Amino acid sequence: MSLLVHFIFNKIAPNTTNSLEAKLKSPRTILIALIFLLVLPRAQETNVTISGFVTDATTGEALIGTNLLLYKDKVDTDNPPFRGTITNRYGFYAFPKISQGKYVLITRNIGYKTLAVELNVTVSEGTLQNNIRLVPEDVELEEIVIRGEREDEILISKIDVPTETLKQLPSLSGEVDIFKSLQMLPGIQVASELSTGLYIRGGSPDQTLTLVDGMILYNASHLGNFTSTFNSNASQDIRLIKGALPAEYGGRLSSVVDIKLRSGTREKESGSIGIGTVNSFINIEGPLQENSTFMIAGRIMYYDFLRKSFNEGSNTPLYNYYDLNGKFTYELSDSDILSVSAFLSKDNLYNPDGVKNLNYDINWQNGAVNLNWYQASENSYFTNTTISFVNYEFKSILNSNLDEVSTSDFFSHSKLTDIILKKNFDIYWHQNHTAKLGLEFTFHNYDLIASNFYDPRLELDSDIREKRSSQESALYLQNESQFGERLKTNIGLRAYYFSESRKPKFEPRVSFSYKLFEHFNFNGAYSLAHQFLHLFSREDKALPTDLWYPSTRNLEPSSSQQVVGGVEWTNNSGEYLVSLEGYYRDMQNLYEFKEDNDLELGQDIDEQLTKGEGEAYGAEFFINKRAGKLNGWVGYTLSWTRRLFENVNSNRIFYPRYDRRHDISLVLAYEVSDQLSLGMTWVYATGQGFTLPLGQFQFSTSFTGTKNDVFLDYTERNGYKLEAYHKLDLNLNYKFHLGSQASEFYINLHNVYNRANTFAQFVELEERTDSDGNKSFVPVMKKLTLFPFIPTAGLKINF
Repeated sequence: MSLLVHFIFNKIAPNTTNSLEAKLKSPRTILIALIFLLVLPRAQETNVTISGFVTDATTGEALIGTNLLLYKDKVDTDNPPFRGTITNRYGFYAFPKISQGKYVLITRNIGYKTLAVELNVTVSEGTLQNNIRLVPEDVELEEIVIRGEREDEILISKIDVPTETLKQLPSLSGEVDIFKSLQMLPGIQVASELSTGLYIRGGSPDQTLTLVDGMILYNASHLGNFTSTFNSNASQDIRLIKGALPAEYGGRLSSVVDIKLRSGTREKESGSIGIGTVNSFINIEGPLQENSTFMIAGRIMYYDFLRKSFNEGSNTPLYNYYDLNGKFTYELSDSDILSVSAFLSKDNLYNPDGVKNLNYDINWQNGAVNLNWYQASENSYFTNTTISFVNYEFKSILNSNLDEVSTSDFFSHSKLTDIILKKNFDIYWHQNHTAKLGLEFTFHNYDLIASNFYDPRLELDSDIREKRSSQESALYLQNESQFGERLKTNIGLRAYYFSESRKPKFEPRVSFSYKLFEHFNFNGAYSLAHQFLHLFSREDKALPTDLWYPSTRNLEPSSSQQVVGGVEWTNNSGEYLVSLEGYYRDMQNLYEFKEDNDLELGQDIDEQLTKGEGEAYGAEFFINKRAGKLNGWVGYTLSWTRRLFENVNSNRIFYPRYDRRHDISLVLAYEVSDQLSLGMTWVYATGQGFTLPLGQFQFSTSFTGTKNDVFLDYTERNGYKLEAYHKLDLNLNYKFHLGSQASEFYINLHNVYNRANTFAQFVELEERTDSDGNKSFVPVMKKLTLFPFIPTAGLKINF
């Protein structure tokens, strides 16, 4: 032992100083010591591991979160089981360090028949493979709607959202709306009805890591977050972590939305088709061969076509989108599964004919392909290997109708291409400890242009575009532990290296849950995170103007420290959950455009940026009824988000546009009968900030007195607040049979009381002529609203 310790400190982890204290504090030494402590006990153990996959006997889908109880010799319900665990996100489970003897394994999952299997362990070491297939059964669903932390996981601020429970909530498109449902949770909001992405605990959309089967989505929502880029009909599991990320997640400062796609049924080819007033969709799935399946889901929205047909004179922006998700899965053996996932989406937002002052054409598209190979090893660990190709484009054209260049003009076009390699290990090295270890390599390529004017030739000439590339690598190690019946911890470390900064970054992550009383827990967490990509938007533009940009030698990676603490209570039956959680985030090396930016061609974009810092803090209150015919929740958030930038707002602290002091959400779903269900959502939020001109001024030439350009005198940054945002949505779903086909009819009422929520307010100078023929410019306040009361209906047919 002493020789190994000597080797670690003096060979593997040398330090520039001979001080033992300095070596102990070295991040490299800490990481190697954690690996050493993980490997050493395993080398001394020779016990058996019982492991396998739990799947649906009909469809073959992995059953996530399945409970498994292991009894020794026989089942004794008067005493706790010998061991207990749950399946991971791939349906895998493991009981390590099992000695020889007879056991009874009980497997339970809501909606499936409970299965009991006798196991006889006759060997002294190795792995006993035991795959389980559960048979579905009809039961009265007493499942929770929003689940907090699972019993065997320590992920603070985490919420698992089962897609089945979202079907009763209102949606403009009539589908299960994942992002819209996430917005109803405390601490999550959108900036306006024209925004894309989620603002979570004071973080901008780029600070949220969005994964679909391990693939990164740079823009995870369609316009106004009415629907998600990932099709909910193709989704199996949705995980949201609002802050204090565990070490297995990285590359973003704020939060994680992690989606796992369905594999498709093994039983027979089946699907569904839906036709609605503003959108339609189709889903098809089934077996390819005995050990392979497929799943394809597509959607299209044609709101612009209907608007042109029935409300031609409106100035409301025109919008359409389409998306396509697919997954192919092949079972190589009982312990090896290979899958290929892909998605493609494109959105178009443009102005209607007859707009007088400004033409706009904004579009973005996602594309990705992912190869995923996961396998259960004979040595008590589970591995997941992924190779991803990601392509994302965003283009924004704002072009005034004036002959000369206007301050309203803007053009940006960013193309991002990533190749990502990942290798993850789940190591079941002790009955009370599970370790996770992973390696990641990412190759980024960027093709960018931004200008204060638009000319079609800018899109054709590749020589004037700014091209950049970078590499990113990461290593993480975390250990989830159970100490007695009260304390659970998740301790980890993530190490980064970014090619442009040429310096490693280390990120400690710690979280814990302590059971103060029965059904009453105190939770806490701390995390440090870095982000090497930045998303810039023009604060003076109401329409989307996203521009992604990498860290460079001049632009340091952003960093954030977050502290979270709170309490959680459930009643004896688990029907009600009440939680109160507070957080504080400190953010450094944030960037945005300078107030006097001059985006000239041939000039690097990073020269037009200014560096700043920020903080976000608040409290979230959540009451959730999780079972019965009537379920839902009430959420309230009290929060503050502040920023300070050089040469912005006269070097004074300001509140960003998405800072909202109060946010309230009410969600109710009622199952009237097996065929009829009703849903309701109501939201209220303090109005967003806005920079408003207080007056105007002109300069005259010194000799002729001729007046030149008119200038506006603005308030402090976002010093003016728009009126509060609030909206009520209702829906009705009715299930029936159309001939022999199971079908569903839905009616959705969006913005029931026709609230005119402002998404943009601005001042324009209009030329006026008085009775004497003198011309002058008069400031006029303009307000734009979006999506009034919209009733939609549609039909879904399963086949």
